[in-house]
Amino acid sequence: MATSSDSDQIDLLSSLPDALLIAIISLLPTRVAARTSVLSRRFRHLWKACHDVDLGFDDVINFESSRFESMANGALLSRDPSNPLLRLCLHVGNPLSIRNNDLPASFFSSLLVKAHSLGLRHLTLCGAHRDPGSIISTIFSIDSLQTLELPTIAQVASIPAAITLTHLRCLSLVLNYANPAEFNRLLSQLPALEDLDLEISFTEVFTLSSQTIRKLHLFVGRTFPFTKFVAFSLPSLEALCLKITTFESLPLPRIEGTLPLLRKAVIILEGLSNGAASAVAQLLKFVSNAEELSLDIRESWEEKDPFPVLLEPGKDVPDFPNLKLLDASMCFHKHNLKSIVAMLHHSPALESLKLVHEAPPSFTFQTNQRKSDDWGSKLPTNAAGNHNYTHLTNLHLDHNREEFMKLVDKKCTCKQHWKHT
Repeated sequence: MATSSDSDQIDLLSSLPDALLIAIISLLPTRVAARTSVLSRRFRHLWKACHDVDLGFDDVINFESSRFESMANGALLSRDPSNPLLRLCLHVGNPLSIRNNDLPASFFSSLLVKAHSLGLRHLTLCGAHRDPGSIISTIFSIDSLQTLELPTIAQVASIPAAITLTHLRCLSLVLNYANPAEFNRLLSQLPALEDLDLEISFTEVFTLSSQTIRKLHLFVGRTFPFTKFVAFSLPSLEALCLKITTFESLPLPRIEGTLPLLRKAVIILEGLSNGAASAVAQLLKFVSNAEELSLDIRESWEEKDPFPVLLEPGKDVPDFPNLKLLDASMCFHKHNLKSIVAMLHHSPALESLKLVHEAPPSFTFQTNQRKSDDWGSKLPTNAAGNHNYTHLTNLHLDHNREEFMKLVDKKCTCKQHWKHT
């Protein structure tokens, strides 16, 4: 039996197989993983076999292109073909940095070609290059890709005619001054695409069409020219997260389309101004088939008085025939509470309700002469004596639902509070 002193001298790290050591080193950024080469002869080349390669850098201005080129050569260009590459994060530079001119687009294209030959499945491209055309063309020819993230470099004008991303399941990109026809042409050539994460800016009218997308995360930037209209044709969509941020009294874009298979919808609206109720009501109608609906809504800090946000006064309330779970976080002043109650009357399948009062920032009561009482929570007081939070379940039971609706309707017409568990 080994003594305690004997066990202290055992090199447990060296006893691990190469495959496990490589898996551990793969968790490190490549510039850090490369430093393990000085540990011993055994570690000299292990980092070059990592399944995940991160060729990024934190300090763009002080970045040395020669060092980056050397690291890229060790991690990719001189890589043994027997070591597959699953994931690559590649930073292609910053056009504001003069030093990055030493690395032409052809260099990054060569890295991507090598990654393709190694069976690359997941690619993230960061930064911006002065000449992104050949880089984008190379990316769209990597038929082994399953996940592609282009957070900053992608421009619709750069989408090549030939696209061979036949296995791509997840796509994330930012589109500025988008040409909807060009983008939808891209989507039509992605037969396996199921998950799309998209940010659009500087586009007044945007249409989105795909037969395969099942999950969509869409952020609409509030820029000039601002987006006025978004139309969807997504017959397979099951989950939607839509975020729109507005400012300076800009109107919300009008959202139209049909989503017959929608099951879950998350709607995030920020900076709403008086008069937004019509667009929000249209948006609620757009997601009325959902079984789960989450609302996170914030009024503009510039507005002095509370105003209807969710539903247009005097207009018909849309039906929510499948809605089982409603989760709403907003300022529950009197107008918003009445709107929620109106929605409940049109949600016959509702089982769970969660309401969270989010008061405007304190500074807005001073700058805009807001009255805190007007913007305070009008939710009924719960059993803990708190009227900023309500969570009710089992509303599908007739008795529970009837009692709840009586109490909440009463709260909308008088100041008397009611207790709930």
